[in-house]
Amino acid sequence: MHPRTTLLLLLVAAALGAVILGVERYFPSTRELHEMRRGPVKFDRRAVTRIELDSSGGDGASLALVDDLWRVTRPFEDLADPERIVKLIGEVPGIGWIQRVHAAEFDASGWAKTQLEQPRHRLRFFAGDKRILELGLGAPAPIEGASYVSVWQVGRTDETAYYVARTALPELVKAKPAEWRDGKLLRLAAGRITGLKLGQNGGQIELARKDENHPWMLVKPLSSRTSKERAGELLSTLLNLEVTEVLEAGTAAETADTPGTQLRLTVTEADGTTHELVLSKPAKGVTETRATCSHRKPVFVVRSKSLQELWSQPNDLRDRMLARIDEDRAVSIRIESLLFPEIVLEKRADSWFLGRNDRQVAANGERILRFFEALNTHAIVEFTSDSAANLGPYGLDKSFLKVAWQEVGAPLQQLLFGKNAEGSEFFAKYAGEPSVYRIEASLLPAIPQDAIKWKGLGALRFSQFALRSIRITAGTAPPILLKYDPTTAQWSGERAGRDITPLIDRVKADLLAGRLAKFNVQDWSADASAAIHALQTPALEVVVTLGEPGRNDGPTRETKLIFAPTQEGMDTALYFGRVDAGPDVFYVARTSLLQLLVPVFKSAE
Repeated sequence: MHPRTTLLLLLVAAALGAVILGVERYFPSTRELHEMRRGPVKFDRRAVTRIELDSSGGDGASLALVDDLWRVTRPFEDLADPERIVKLIGEVPGIGWIQRVHAAEFDASGWAKTQLEQPRHRLRFFAGDKRILELGLGAPAPIEGASYVSVWQVGRTDETAYYVARTALPELVKAKPAEWRDGKLLRLAAGRITGLKLGQNGGQIELARKDENHPWMLVKPLSSRTSKERAGELLSTLLNLEVTEVLEAGTAAETADTPGTQLRLTVTEADGTTHELVLSKPAKGVTETRATCSHRKPVFVVRSKSLQELWSQPNDLRDRMLARIDEDRAVSIRIESLLFPEIVLEKRADSWFLGRNDRQVAANGERILRFFEALNTHAIVEFTSDSAANLGPYGLDKSFLKVAWQEVGAPLQQLLFGKNAEGSEFFAKYAGEPSVYRIEASLLPAIPQDAIKWKGLGALRFSQFALRSIRITAGTAPPILLKYDPTTAQWSGERAGRDITPLIDRVKADLLAGRLAKFNVQDWSADASAAIHALQTPALEVVVTLGEPGRNDGPTRETKLIFAPTQEGMDTALYFGRVDAGPDVFYVARTSLLQLLVPVFKSAE
C-alpha cells in the first residue's frame, strides 16, 4: 500500500476515535438515558425510618420514626413536624433530572465550584439501620432553578452519580434544627378525641362522647348536653396552639400551682391514650402563655387568638339549642300525646311513610323537614333545673307530648314536653337526662299530634298508561266523559249523549290527565264533620277510571273525587275534598279546582 494512503487512513482512524471519545464523554450512555427516563431517584418512601441531615456549616438534625411518630433525636429530643418530613421525603422522587455530569468534564477549579465533593447539605435515608439513599446538595448550577446533586442509592450502583437537577430540596433542608420541631403543642385528629377534662381553681369540667358520630356531653360538674359549636371551638383552640418559643425545662415556673392561674387539661383518645397539658392563665387580651405537656419535655410558649376560650365555665359549654338532629341520618319518628293515637313515621329508601289505618302511606316530606328544622333551631329559654327530683311543677311527670327519633347508628332520643298548672309556661326534658329546659310555646305547632297532619299531600297518583276515562260533573251541568285509549294515546268523548270527539284538543286533554295523575291538596282536615256534611252536595265531582297499564281491555276500577265549598252556597278560596268516601278529608285551593275545569276543547269551539 502506498505510504500516502496509509497515512491518510491513520488520520481518518484518529479522527473517528476522537469523535467516539467525545460522544462517550459528552452524550448520555444507554444506562444514563435509562436513568433520564426513570429519574435519578426511585425508592420506597414507606421504608424510611430515619433521616440524617448535615450541612457544611455544622448544623444538623436527626429524625427518627418511633411508634409511628416522627421525632427529632439530634441536637435535642422532641416531636418532629410530620408535615415538613412528609414534604421532604415526597420531594426526593420529584427531583427533575436535567443532565448527568462527570468530574472529567471539569478542570479542578470548576469541579470544586460545584461543591459535589463537599456538599452544602447531605441527606441520608435509612430503613432501620440500613442506609438506602444518600443525597448531596451542591452549589446552584448555571441553569436557572437548578443545583448540582449527588446521588448514591443502595442496589443501584456502587458509585455516586452526579447531576444537574431541579429540586426544592435546598430550600427545605436549609432549615435550622429547631424548625424541624413540631410547631403544634398537641397534634391529634379531632375525631379521635372522646374525652376532655379542664381543671382549675380546684374544680373540674369534664366532657365526653362515645365517638365522633355522637354528641358531646357535659359530665361534670353537671350533666347536660354540650354545645356542638362550643365543643368544636374548644377543640380547635386546643389543637391549634402554636409553639412560638421553647424554654429549657426547669427555667420557668411550670410546676407552680397557684389557684386560678393554671389550667390542667387531660385529653383522651378513642383507644384510651391520654395526654396531660398544663397552661398558665394569660392576662386579659394576651394571646401567649407558657405550657407543658406530658408527651414532650420542654416548656413551651404557645399562642392562640382564642386562648381565653380554654378558661370556660360549665354554663359556657351548655347547648343552647333544644335538639341536634341530622335529618339525613334520621330513620324514624314517634309522637305520643294524650289526645290522639301514637304517630309512627319511618324512612325507607330515602322516602318517609306514615303508618295509618293499618297501612303505610306516603308521608308529608315538607312537614317532616319543618319538624326537624323547628327542633334544631329552637333556642332554650332557660335552664330551669339540673337535678329535678320532682317533675310535677313542670308537668313532666305526666307529659302531654312525647317526641322520639332515631338516627342511623345512634340510640333512640326522646323529648318529653310539659307545662305548669296555669298553662303559661312550657318545659322540655330528655328521657334519661336530669336537665329541665323552659321553651317557647311557638315550637308546638311544628309537632302536630294528629296523624292526619303527617299524611302526604298527594291525594291521587296514577300513570296515564293505566287511564281509561275521566268524567267531570260540575254542579247540575251534564257530565263530560273523556275516554282514553292507552294503546294509541287517542282521546274520545261524549256529553249529554252527544259525541264530542272532534272537539277535543289532545294537548289540553293530556294536560288535564297530568294534573289529575299528580293531584296535591293544601292540607288534611283534622275535623271532618263539617266537611262530610258539605260534601253531601258536591259542587264538583271527578271520576277517574283506571285499568291495566298499556291495555284498553280487562278489569277497571274507579276513583272518585268530590269537592264542596267550605261555606255552603259560596265560592270560597278553599274547598273541602274527599277521595272515594274515605275517612280523610282535605282542603284544596279554588285555583287548583279551576285548573280541572279548564276546557279541553279546541279553541275554535
